[in-house]
Amino acid sequence: MRSRTPIFAAAALLSAGALSGCGGALPNAAAGGKENAVYAEIAALPKEKQREKARELAKDEGGTLTLYTSMTADIATPVAKAFERDTGIHVTVFRANSETVLQRTLQESQARRAGADAVETNFREMVALSDNKLLAKYSGAPLDKVEKTGKFATWTATRLNIFHPAWNTRLIKPGEEPTSWEDLADPKYKGRITLEVSDSDWYENVTHYWLEHGKSQTETDQLWKKIVANSKVAKGHTTMMQFLTSGQTHMEAMNYTYITTRSATKGAPVTFLPKSGKSTVPAFPRPNGVGMLKSAQHPASAWLFYDWMLTEGQKELVKLHLTPSTKVPGDKSLDGLTLVPFDVKGLSRDQGTWDKKYDALLRGVDSVGK
Repeated sequence: MRSRTPIFAAAALLSAGALSGCGGALPNAAAGGKENAVYAEIAALPKEKQREKARELAKDEGGTLTLYTSMTADIATPVAKAFERDTGIHVTVFRANSETVLQRTLQESQARRAGADAVETNFREMVALSDNKLLAKYSGAPLDKVEKTGKFATWTATRLNIFHPAWNTRLIKPGEEPTSWEDLADPKYKGRITLEVSDSDWYENVTHYWLEHGKSQTETDQLWKKIVANSKVAKGHTTMMQFLTSGQTHMEAMNYTYITTRSATKGAPVTFLPKSGKSTVPAFPRPNGVGMLKSAQHPASAWLFYDWMLTEGQKELVKLHLTPSTKVPGDKSLDGLTLVPFDVKGLSRDQGTWDKKYDALLRGVDSVGK
């Protein structure tokens, strides 16, 4: 199984070192220098004048931006092109999984080598970057449009990945779909469920939800054992969806609703909603967010990207069938879903415990195709 524990352990060690250093900040070649002065210059202006100043300063920087992101290529590319179209700023994108984005950013900071100007990735990695004092604070006007649950000290949610089961409509007939997370333990799904090998945050949230709603630890553990007994595993949500659309698998215990929607839009026989159009399975909205690096070589461009992602960028996300962090006219990504709180607080404190538990739970489970 792929565990994220080593990367987050390294991030925690860096954070501990940062807190024991002079002034409580991680040593950084750019800390307190020109880059922070640019952010301060923009922040000192009235909010309605901040973007104009950022555009002016970004032009002086050369009109370029280096973005590190875990958005898949079919999302990152149109987002980058839309930002270039709207601002005239050329974007260089480093795209990788969220753990690699975090690892590369931490390594560059340790080496005092500037790399990313801005980062857009999963909440756990954003928390690690924030804990290591690598992100600059943003206070632009678009923050007023973001729900309280999407605002954090030095980063802001840009989009929500919604956790929900998905199924092949040719293989799971109307009335056979799950109506709760508990249903995944039903013996009728024996051999018909796929689990993703690194979904420890989903595992934690379902566990947390069950315990918060009256189940005992013993009952919860028994449910997970039954779910795993019904399942095989695969690596990667996009890969899982490929299996599902081709009919190689029947149902995914969890996939992001935007991946299901994008596949269905292309004609695949997949869905996450029953025939009624309304699901009774509690859906968990995990925040993915944006931050701007203190060490940015193009801080004005980083500020502008942050600001754009919370404004025009939200509309681009809706076009791509993602769930924006703000209310956007025409967004239907949450239609039919029953949202419950995502346990950001609990997972932000976690130091790999849930990764280890999930790895242990899936030990010995066959992979799809075997």
